[in-house]
Amino acid sequence: MKYAIASGLLFLGFAILASLIITTNDSVMKWDLSVFDSINGSHIQILNKILVTFTQYGREVVWGGTIILLLVFGKNQERKTAVLLIIAFLILIPTGYLLKDEIGRPRPTPLSPDNLLYKAPEGEPAFPSGHSLVVSAGALIMLLRYNQGKQKIISLLLTAEAITVMYSMIYVGAHYPLDVVGGLLWGTAVSLAVIASSKYMTPIFSRIDSMGKKKPI
Repeated sequence: MKYAIASGLLFLGFAILASLIITTNDSVMKWDLSVFDSINGSHIQILNKILVTFTQYGREVVWGGTIILLLVFGKNQERKTAVLLIIAFLILIPTGYLLKDEIGRPRPTPLSPDNLLYKAPEGEPAFPSGHSLVVSAGALIMLLRYNQGKQKIISLLLTAEAITVMYSMIYVGAHYPLDVVGGLLWGTAVSLAVIASSKYMTPIFSRIDSMGKKKPI
């Protein structure tokens, strides 16, 4: 129940933020632009390539690889976590595109062309950030479902990776800060909804448990 309530509150938070974006609330837009210019305009040469790499590979490669590793090398609990990740991502990717198209927020324009380190797909709207959707959902599921013993270290490392990816989207000039916040709200809301619904996934989890049992000799 607590996950369902938290999910509902996050969905509400997203709806409020989206309404402010759609109505182009003046004070909110000014704040968003100011923070974007501050982060995007403070490049440090040594960080540029690192954060561009996180932008390019921190979503599909890291989280796709995480799912594969959990499924192939994990035991029952790891495989169940992988199932939750897959379900969350299958919900988030199409809904993310639908929200982008519906809201239609343009991408930011850096103060200097040199500050645009990563060019987003032509014509793709900005809100909510697709990278933020995926990595925030993945990190939260790992923290809540993969947190026993040494598992916590892996989950915390992936959470740090997710935070870096979200920051990188502003740093490279691909998103405004509120695009990232919107992705964070929607991604975590969906991930909590998936976890709350896991009690209805007994057939899938039972199948995983049966696969993990050793056959008698």
